[in-house]
Formats: sequence, C-alpha cells, structure tokens
Amino acid sequence: MMPLVAVAHGSRDPRSSRAVAAALDTVRAENPGLDVRLAFLDLNTPSVGQVLDALAADGHRQVAVVPLLLGSAFHARVDLPALLREARQRHPRLEVLCSPILGDDGLLVDAARDLITATGVSVDDPSVGVAVCAVGSRRPDANRATEPVVPRILAGTAWTRASACFATSAEPSVGSALGSLSRSGARTLVLAPWILAPGLLWDRACSVAESVPNVRIATTLTDHSAVAGVIAARYSDTVRRAHLPRVA
Repeated sequence: MMPLVAVAHGSRDPRSSRAVAAALDTVRAENPGLDVRLAFLDLNTPSVGQVLDALAADGHRQVAVVPLLLGSAFHARVDLPALLREARQRHPRLEVLCSPILGDDGLLVDAARDLITATGVSVDDPSVGVAVCAVGSRRPDANRATEPVVPRILAGTAWTRASACFATSAEPSVGSALGSLSRSGARTLVLAPWILAPGLLWDRACSVAESVPNVRIATTLTDHSAVAGVIAARYSDTVRRAHLPRVA
C-alpha cells in the first residue's frame, strides 16, 4: 500500500502539531495497514525532505503527499513543490505524487458550520452574525479565496450576517469584522476559524474577539472528524489517479 505523507504548515505552538497528529491517528484507525507519516514545512520536525528520504531508504517506490493546507498561498504554490522536486532529484526511483490541498472541501465547510453550532447558537436564529477567520496572506487573491467559503457556511441556516476576516495583518481584521456585524444588527456573534489547528495566530484572533461583547468562539477544524475524512479522500484520489492507464 502506498504510504501517505501528510504535510502540515508547522507552528511554534505544540498544540498545533498535536491536533494534526490526532487527526492522522483517526486516519490510521479508519484505514488499517496504511502507513501514515506526518511532515512539516516549517518550525517542526520531521521536515518533508526527511520523511521522503526515510521512505526512499525503506525501499518504497511510490508515495502520496497530502498538503494539509486550506489556501493556495506561498507554501502551497512555491515552497512544497520545490521540496518535492528536490526529493525527486535525490530519489529518482521514488515516484512522489501530490494531491490538491484540502482547500474549501465541502466536508470542511460543513464541519465549520457544525463547530459554530457547537458554541450554542441555533441555525434558525437570524440574529447570529458569523466572522469566518482565516490566517491571511500577503497575496490579495489568496485572501479573496476565503470569501466564497462564507456563504457556503451559511447555507441551510437563517444566518444572514457574515464576513470573512484574517488573523494576520490582512483586512478586514477580526475586530473590524466583528464590529461591522454588530453594527449591522447581529445580537450574537461567532468567531469561526477557517484554520485547521490551534496556534499563536488563532490565539491572537481569539484575544481580539474576547474584548467584544456577545462573542462566542468556535474551535479549529481539527476538532471535527471531517478533517480525517478529507485527508483520506485526497489520498484515495491520488492513488486512483496513479493507477489510471496513461494515454499515449
């Protein structure tokens, strides 16, 4: 069976790697016999190169890489592809396949909605305002990619007041988004992370939210079983494509 290498961003906050590791434990439990390994792009070990080197040393000839990323910012577009190219050059006998990022998968959108309702708000309450918080990027187009997620999270609810916002310096900020929702008439506010795992940036966003009245804070996506399901689906699709007959 082709090994799965799940590639996380990495964080100085140990809660982040623990949350991702727990999601991968679920993948393992639901896929007995699957060799699942965790690698990091930054700040944590093992690195992507170290994990791929170890798999090559173990004699594997194919590996499926699944980037645990929600957006197509620098790490998805530049950093990870460069690391995979370097690994292929070092190990020409190892076929390194890479899936698309987790992105705005429908299961993750549904998970975000579930985590919002877990704060105690009702899907039938039109007075709820939702600020969907992503990490943020220096690239405006990467930030704009978060905007279509917002109405999808609201689908099937009575919620009509919502906004994307960002934990970094990108605009709108958490504070400005929550303020705008409050001024629009929302009586109960929810800060909902479009962020996989807890960490310092999410703590910063929560700190801002805690200073605003009537705000509830949802937990990050790794608190939901859907993350493991999307990782497994990305892996299965990548393996399936690898075995499709090639057209001359």
